[in-house]
Amino acid sequence: MALRNSLTRLRPALRARTFAKPTKKRLEWTDEMEARVLQQMRGESNSFGAATLEDGNEKRTHISEVDAGGFELRGDVFVPTSICCLPYHAFLWRARVQEDVTVEALRLFTVVHPRPEIVVVGLGARGPRERLVDVEAHFREEGIALEQMDTANAVHTFNILNDEGRTVGGAFLTLEPRGIDEYADPLADKVT
Repeated sequence: MALRNSLTRLRPALRARTFAKPTKKRLEWTDEMEARVLQQMRGESNSFGAATLEDGNEKRTHISEVDAGGFELRGDVFVPTSICCLPYHAFLWRARVQEDVTVEALRLFTVVHPRPEIVVVGLGARGPRERLVDVEAHFREEGIALEQMDTANAVHTFNILNDEGRTVGGAFLTLEPRGIDEYADPLADKVT
């Protein structure tokens, strides 16, 4: 009842927003734009003036704890799922079990700049049941070393290499795979 009264009082304050109409501004080709395109074509620049993934973030990724439910990053953020890590960034990863670790699932490491020189893959609590031969072959063709081991050792290896300043990547499955329904948004069915 109190919530309804509060909303009734606020209703007059809620107004429809109006937005400015977009203008048609003509883009002029400049010498600077041409120089950027030429740099990109010669391979001297990674993009059209965009920052690389390592720019603007001075803190290196550090996984401070590994447990059955996920990973703790830098001692203050707990991530309850598998993760992919770069020297300065960590990303959620959909892989749950070793069979989910494919070339496509690890595509991130072949498209980022700068490319990692080594990728450490943690394959759960017991480690690799069988070598990921097709993934190894793909990474070898790309010029990236791939190491497969259990998740706890993979995390420690990643932390050491990253602390040394190496360009390293890491993909880590949780120690215990979670059910697919545990990854779903718990509030998704409550939204109307």
